[in-house]
Amino acid sequence: MLQYVLNASAIWLLSLVVFDIFLRRDTYHGFNRAYLLLTLLAGLIIPALSLHASDVAISKPFAPVSQRVAGIGQSMDATVAASDSAVHINWFLLVYGSGALIAFFLLLKELMDISRLYKHGTRSQDGVWVIIETGKEHGPFSAFRYVFISNRKNYSDEELAIVLSHEEQHGHLLHFIDLFFVQLLKVVLWFNPLIYIYLDRLATVHEYQADSSVAMKPVAYGKFLVEQSMLSSAPALSHSFNRSPLKKRILMLTKTSSPWAGAKKLLAFPVLLVALLCFSKNAFSDSKRVRNGNTVTYHGNRFEFKSIATDTVMMQDPVNGDMVMKIMEHEPVPASMNGKRIYTEQEIKKYPEMGDYANTKARVSVSTLKEYLLTHMKDEIAALPDGPYWLYISNVVIGDDGKVVYFDYAGISTKGPWPGMEVNKSILSAATKERFAKKVFQLIDDAPAHDAASLQGKVVPSLIDDMEFGNPFYVKNGKLEAL
Repeated sequence: MLQYVLNASAIWLLSLVVFDIFLRRDTYHGFNRAYLLLTLLAGLIIPALSLHASDVAISKPFAPVSQRVAGIGQSMDATVAASDSAVHINWFLLVYGSGALIAFFLLLKELMDISRLYKHGTRSQDGVWVIIETGKEHGPFSAFRYVFISNRKNYSDEELAIVLSHEEQHGHLLHFIDLFFVQLLKVVLWFNPLIYIYLDRLATVHEYQADSSVAMKPVAYGKFLVEQSMLSSAPALSHSFNRSPLKKRILMLTKTSSPWAGAKKLLAFPVLLVALLCFSKNAFSDSKRVRNGNTVTYHGNRFEFKSIATDTVMMQDPVNGDMVMKIMEHEPVPASMNGKRIYTEQEIKKYPEMGDYANTKARVSVSTLKEYLLTHMKDEIAALPDGPYWLYISNVVIGDDGKVVYFDYAGISTKGPWPGMEVNKSILSAATKERFAKKVFQLIDDAPAHDAASLQGKVVPSLIDDMEFGNPFYVKNGKLEAL
């Protein structure tokens, strides 16, 4: 999530810098409005796109299935420490939620203020517009298909015609939709100052467009604007006649842009191209695994790994055949995601207080994941010689949205995880291995969401068993014969 916000902010900052330097002072108001809306939407959409980077992270050799199965049920104690980190996440959510709630109530207050003026005002029809005389001292403003003025007696017929012409232009061009959309973004992204700058730039362009529809001479119109500026402003959700820098609005009425200014419109295309290439979901560090000790950052999420207890097992000495005791160590497993505990399937099933409230059935499993990958790799499989193969994937974490948010990939191999399972004599080229790796990463990034694991009715991140990937899949005549 943090990476998404940073990428979106980078797109908006770049777009606003280009707008302020090259486009802001020109009279192509329709284009400028479209540019602002398009780049605002680009900042919301592009960071969520996946451009399947060519870099893939091959993990260290896959741990034997026996080790992973023996240890996966023992990680409960190791994950308790993650609860301390969760406290910080809860504080963050509390602060964010408080800000969003305040922003929402401010927006609601704006709507209620407009509704109150409409309810208590005197209404009259003017074509498709309804004029509301509020009896309050404020500058003219419009919202929806309504024009709000203090009183008709305060304006001459010519002045009222100016006000109506200006405000009706806002309605014809659907400016209110722009404002309402950005105001909703303010609720969600109240902490981002770039949203407020976008709102300011867009509202100014709206006024330029509405001013251009007024037939009065610029000098007289400017004088009228100055007179109206003495009145109190209107709700932020509306278009106020006296809002925005008056000096710039008057100067814009007398300005004519040169043909060179029109050529500057082409700058919008490289801006969007740079945004698409540099700030998409898989751009830069977001698509790479950044390891720092027992912590891995991947796709903007922070995973903390914990070592699990060692086991002592009896094994046969291959030299003399005697049974000897061996200490088996287990690789660290993901224990928390952004400070939130990750549960294993065994923990969810055995958790004593959950009972029927635990859900591990209607969600992605290692079997469905393996089937999804192999059935969508027909071209890659077609290049393999006949025989058994192992696709080594481990540490598959399912987020609370039901999507795969982390996994380790150790490659495709002709060797099984157990001694003596090297039954396939085929030699895979580096190009074949890389091709499989790219496809695996692409497919997992595009994998559909399933039902997430849940405990007591609350969804939780989960670590699915990887034992199925210890079993081979079989290829015959370039086709998948068996999973």
